Amino acid sequence: MSTVTAPAAVAATPVRPRSPYIDSLRAAAIVRVFLQHTMPLGVLTTLLPSMWVMFGLAGYLTAGSLARGGAVRTVRSRVRRLLPPLWALGAVVVPLMLVDGWSGFGWSDLLGWAFPLVNPPASEWGAPLVVALWYLRAYLWFVLLSPLLWWLFDRAPVLTLLAPLGAAALLSTVITLPASSVTDVVWTTAAYGTAWLLGYARHTGLLDRLPWPHLLAAAAALGGLALLRAGGAATGLHDQLTQALWGTGVVLVALRARPELAWVHGVRPLRRVIAVLNARAVTVYVWQMPMVALGLWLLGHAAGPPLLTVLVGGALTAAATLCFGWVEDLAARRRPALLPPTSPRVPSLAPAPA
Repeated sequence: MSTVTAPAAVAATPVRPRSPYIDSLRAAAIVRVFLQHTMPLGVLTTLLPSMWVMFGLAGYLTAGSLARGGAVRTVRSRVRRLLPPLWALGAVVVPLMLVDGWSGFGWSDLLGWAFPLVNPPASEWGAPLVVALWYLRAYLWFVLLSPLLWWLFDRAPVLTLLAPLGAAALLSTVITLPASSVTDVVWTTAAYGTAWLLGYARHTGLLDRLPWPHLLAAAAALGGLALLRAGGAATGLHDQLTQALWGTGVVLVALRARPELAWVHGVRPLRRVIAVLNARAVTVYVWQMPMVALGLWLLGHAAGPPLLTVLVGGALTAAATLCFGWVEDLAARRRPALLPPTSPRVPSLAPAPA
């Protein structure tokens, strides 16, 4: 891994200033994920396929780290920033599942919580609390694979970009793999891999060299294929390959765009919210589902008005972020604080955390 170097075109890339657009896009993706878990609306997934956006932004920021610090430093830093918030959740959730009577628990189950190469395991009672943690597992794999992907991208950028989405198409139409934790890793790597690599393309300037008419035609082709598979209904993108095609098309446009959004810095409350969501991205992500579940329990498991679920879940998630967000400060080797500064350093999840 240590022999992997930055592509020659960007080997001397300096540290870039933070981008209000990147920070705003990341914050919007995190909010969209929360809303989807509290007030599911198919149109939200269509307008902003957050998982693909988050992986695309993660790839972009990881490319910058690889160009500046090399493979070993990048992997070590991002793993160090990713895992402690998961451990903080596990320190609360795992004992609760054991107290509830975790049938079939073995000490080896803790490995998935310590280093989630597979989804962190859970009891039947605790499953709703950890259902969203697959993202951390997928992100960890992309971080571990990032030096290899960086090396391949340097030598064959277009082929490397297309390979994951092509693999996802094969896995959905030709190749059938048995359901397993390994299949989960293979599928998510294929489904989100092109989005991750589009982040590399943004960092290296490859996307900037693609004229807008050509790029929009490519995005339209991906979206058209997705709509054909969905039967023409943009709010019915439930098939996995359909989602991958649509999400990749959206990320292609989102990462090619470079609006300044300088006005964001002039709206202090908005700037503050965006800063917090960026600096506490991992914490917000890992605690949102447990807090939504707690909110539903407090509401008596009644569906109730969707807005009430959003408000209660949002308030509880904010409280959990205040309680455990300092873990991200320690992981990033910053002074622990209840709230991050308005202009934090680039966080780990990338939506981690430009």
